[in-house]
Amino acid sequence: MTIEMPSPPRIKKGVIVKKYSEEDIYAESERLYNKINQKERWTVDICKTIAPLTLEINQLKKEKDVFLIAHSYQTPDIIYGVADEVSDSYSLSKSARDASQQIILFSSVRFMAETAKIVSPLKTIIHPSPDAGCSLSDGISAGDVRELKRLFPGVPVACYINTTAEVKAECDVCVTSSNYLKICERLPGDKLIFVPDKFMGKHLQNSLRGKKEVIIYDGECEVHAIFTGEKIRNWRKRMNAQGINLTVLSHPECDAEVLEESDIVGSSEVLITKTIELSENGEKNVMLITECGTVDRILAETKNDLNVIGACVMCKHMKKTHLEDILQSLRNPTSEQIIELDDEIILKAKKSLEEMFRLAE
Repeated sequence: MTIEMPSPPRIKKGVIVKKYSEEDIYAESERLYNKINQKERWTVDICKTIAPLTLEINQLKKEKDVFLIAHSYQTPDIIYGVADEVSDSYSLSKSARDASQQIILFSSVRFMAETAKIVSPLKTIIHPSPDAGCSLSDGISAGDVRELKRLFPGVPVACYINTTAEVKAECDVCVTSSNYLKICERLPGDKLIFVPDKFMGKHLQNSLRGKKEVIIYDGECEVHAIFTGEKIRNWRKRMNAQGINLTVLSHPECDAEVLEESDIVGSSEVLITKTIELSENGEKNVMLITECGTVDRILAETKNDLNVIGACVMCKHMKKTHLEDILQSLRNPTSEQIIELDDEIILKAKKSLEEMFRLAE
């Protein structure tokens, strides 16, 4: 395998870790080792170092009735060690809305935790890493949306879910990478504004050409913007020279040229499902154009022979959260770790999310 991954995290110096018996540590390390399913990187010894953390986190979750959800881009120790549910933005938005627990811990970036608060305003939403941002959500403001609405009065505004609560409050509907094509096609009129992802916006322009005019904003995901169509073509050329058929799967936050060179385009969940299906059908050589967490999940969730060709790109924002942060926020969350939003913002932003649920289902 040629893919480059960050090293598994170890317990931070100075963190007070609860003591467990050798039997408990051994059982937990074996569970982690088998669940993560990356035998060379996540050895039994590595899993032993994090076992006290996962044991206490899972114990506290039960004691405090906390529902812990994590995005696919989080690290394997979080995803397979402590998360109750792992998925992409759309599924997690529904999970936050429908969870019976009154406390939700969202291991993700800030805008996702805000989304959970919008759909569940009466619940306590804990976000362990308040400074974990997103280049897309940080690149647009509510004022920017208001200016677009002034320039194009009456035109529906669709915003990608990678936006702040204030931006969602200014938009007519929210969308995710799994439903943006379906929802935007169903919006009224022959014109729409799409913010903030210019690459996804260009994909919309191509898909809706002849049906709708799509006005886009100049924002991008710093991770997916790195990929280029030329890199894919070079990889295919090298693989073909060796008689290897390469299947390329890409996230729609990439440039239009990348998507044109790809065999499959879809959300994180689609990429995971399709890659596992390929491996089951004997197609083992794949290139994933997305964040590294997607590859971690695929490696953990398939037992089939699989060669991941090329190098994914790690999101520094998604990787800011560690088990220690989750444990601390469960023990005693700070005010910065508890999501609070203005009531008016929640009310307006909730309408855009409810419209997403209505149009997507």
